[in-house]
Amino acid sequence: QRTPMSDLKLDAEGLYLELQRGVQRLLSADTALVGIWSGGAWLAERLAADLGVAAGTISSALHRDDFGSRGMAKADHTRLPFDVNGRDILLIDDVLYTG
Repeated sequence: QRTPMSDLKLDAEGLYLELQRGVQRLLSADTALVGIWSGGAWLAERLAADLGVAAGTISSALHRDDFGSRGMAKADHTRLPFDVNGRDILLIDDVLYTG
């Protein structure tokens, strides 16, 4: 039996703590968290700070060198302050639904 959406009582901090516990179980010595810009970035940074692991962000925009000359925004939100080679990378995003 399904619970109507209007009857759901969501606790954002409780959901975060559940996510944190799940991510904790996936960590290895070489794990880094990479948040998808923009919603996943803050979540990855908070998780990384709470769990003591490296964090970065990556933009899902195209990475092209001619964006500026064509009047398009550059993909400048990618920041990976660590070597990704040989690391276990957990991509973090904030998508709760699609459609």
